[in-house]
Amino acid sequence: MSSSIISQLNKEDIIEDSVKDLVFDVLGELSVSYGAADDVKLGNAMAMEATQSAPTIKFTPFDKSQLSVDDKLALLMTDPDAPSRTDHKWSEVCHYIVTDIPVEYGPGGDIAISGKGTVRNNYIGPGPPKNSGYHRYVFFLCKQPKEADSSSFTKVENIISWGYGTPGAGAYDYIKENNLQLIGANYYMVENTTVDFNYDM
Repeated sequence: MSSSIISQLNKEDIIEDSVKDLVFDVLGELSVSYGAADDVKLGNAMAMEATQSAPTIKFTPFDKSQLSVDDKLALLMTDPDAPSRTDHKWSEVCHYIVTDIPVEYGPGGDIAISGKGTVRNNYIGPGPPKNSGYHRYVFFLCKQPKEADSSSFTKVENIISWGYGTPGAGAYDYIKENNLQLIGANYYMVENTTVDFNYDM
């Protein structure tokens, strides 16, 4: 199953563009849903208007022994295509950061991500520039270092390039800088052909 997830991430160059040389042990399936008919399926196209509120997210490990109850998780969401897939002067754009998500299994064997943990950066729905092509919106789930104080994690005070000041900087830098372990990912595509708005750059 992990190889099929990696294969789907490679389909739109998520590994090459965002994961790069990070160690990525896929420990389970990261499920993201914006509604009954709007599930994120590793690269499907979504309507922009359907993605403006934070989704319901859960993680189903392949093997529960790989995560313990004293582990904490961090969820990141990023857009590596700002303002477009070929122009990265604003990338990556930070869309969401949640830390200290507890490993608590529900009756279905999954871990609820939504509504858990500490929101460090509020959810921002996709808002790609009009006619800038499809943007990839990527969710990364990470395991925090044991007993890490997440209040000392990098503070992302500017969503453009995650505040690093370098085009192309983003989730990769945040994961590396805070010694997070990448364990899950999912993504979808959004194109804006109608609404003439943009991030406040």
